[in-house]
Amino acid sequence: MGEGSVRINKVSVSTVVSPSSVWQVSHAISQAITRVKLYIEEHYRESINLDTLGALVGLTRYSLAKQFRQQVGVSPYQYVCLVRIKNAQSLMKQGERPTDIASAVGFFDQSHLAKHFKRLCGVTPSQYREQFYKP
Repeated sequence: MGEGSVRINKVSVSTVVSPSSVWQVSHAISQAITRVKLYIEEHYRESINLDTLGALVGLTRYSLAKQFRQQVGVSPYQYVCLVRIKNAQSLMKQGERPTDIASAVGFFDQSHLAKHFKRLCGVTPSQYREQFYKP
């Protein structure tokens, strides 16, 4: 029996999955991930969780996490952190102090910002600001 066939009571039934239906599912998931990314980019200041993101696109939290990681390369939580850090960098380049921007970009406090910033950027927020802010 060939690939894609199922044998039921000695009768071979070929299961047909058309390339267009596979493409439609793949495209729908890709669109869902794009919607999630846009939502994160617009709501990064707020508390964001997988249940909310999954409900937004009609996926379970587990399916969303798996599909997001496969398509984006990082988990949804890591993506939220990346967006927050990117916005923190922008504010620091404008002269804002890390103590003032942590909550403005969605981090719980300055230490939370500093931990993620150092991990992702290799320098502390203050070092980054000193390097890039030119009054």
